[in-house]
Amino acid sequence: MQMQTIWSDRGGMQATGCALPDDEMPTLLAASRGGSVAVVDAAATAWLVLRGGATLDCREGRFSLCRGQWIVLDRDARPLLQAAQQGLVLGFALPARLQAMAAAEGGLFAGLGQLEPGARTAALRLWRRCARFQRNARGQQEVAWLHAEPLLRLLARQQAPLRELIDRCPGRSLRRRRQVFARMQRAWMHLAGNLDRPVRIAELAELGSVSVWYFTKTFQALYGEGPQAASSRLRLAQAARLLRGTRLSVGEAGEACGFENNCSFSRAFRARFGMPPSRYRLAATPHAANRTGTRRQAASAAAP
Repeated sequence: MQMQTIWSDRGGMQATGCALPDDEMPTLLAASRGGSVAVVDAAATAWLVLRGGATLDCREGRFSLCRGQWIVLDRDARPLLQAAQQGLVLGFALPARLQAMAAAEGGLFAGLGQLEPGARTAALRLWRRCARFQRNARGQQEVAWLHAEPLLRLLARQQAPLRELIDRCPGRSLRRRRQVFARMQRAWMHLAGNLDRPVRIAELAELGSVSVWYFTKTFQALYGEGPQAASSRLRLAQAARLLRGTRLSVGEAGEACGFENNCSFSRAFRARFGMPPSRYRLAATPHAANRTGTRRQAASAAAP
């Protein structure tokens, strides 16, 4: 099987070739040490973050990915991925035929999740068997399907929890339930990709081409929470990550996650995590608390 291979390394920028409508050639992708890859073809993409982190911009929004995460995007997402300075990200751009062949259970769905134990090592081993990459170059070579198929199946296994949700979707046939699930996942990914603002329910319903009533009812039945509750939970989780990993103030972290003011942010954060954001930061970063305590002790000793 002919495949494209792309590896962007050390700040390089590479893009997939513009495929013809009948082009069914898959692409193996890799980005490392600040490298960027843009997928300009209409192809579903799957990404595995094996080391460091990455930022991904696409139609669904922006995703900040960390080590051990996977993400699958629809055909029209056209993502731009940039690996962190110490990052390593592997990807697969799949035409429709191979997306359906990815698993006997029904292929890959758009989604975001955590790799199962041992998957990072297995993915890298399978990847190296597929093809030989050239740094900052795009090539085309023959890849044995015997080597590529196990990697696709590994990707599909990561989505086992998602496929368990399909039975909760309305529909008389399995095909119909899968269609409904794909629409709900598209909305969920839109929530996860827009953590800087509250997303309107009407906007999400429009993505799935369904009514607001149908969307709200189906979303609640599928995920066990309403879309507004899911949006708030995801944005508060993002705020907690900012408080743990950045120097943003409490107010700046809340504003970055779409909360109108510091009071509403602190109230929602306390309800979610059981403590105000300032206390959460000190509890999550003990070294910061130690530095604060040292400064206070020094100030007390210096006071007259």
